[in-house]
Amino acid sequence: MSVNLIKNILKKESPSFNELIDCFEQVKRNGNVVVIKFDGERSENGYTIFISFPLLKNKEMIREDTNDLKTGLMKALSKYLEIFS
Repeated sequence: MSVNLIKNILKKESPSFNELIDCFEQVKRNGNVVVIKFDGERSENGYTIFISFPLLKNKEMIREDTNDLKTGLMKALSKYLEIFS
């Protein structure tokens, strides 16, 4: 499982959305599931990012609720690295 791509992108001062999506593609290639939810019913934290681990039944899902999508994506990826680095 290669997490170097994710590490290198998160080291950047301001990664682009395309770079962050590339990171989530790597998460997918590692056998995990990513959901990015846009919730128009909420007035706060209108974005939710989930990463679940179907191959690792004992791993708790990563969840980020946020008002800023880019920040939420980066936080979810940082938590992912904490588990797999």
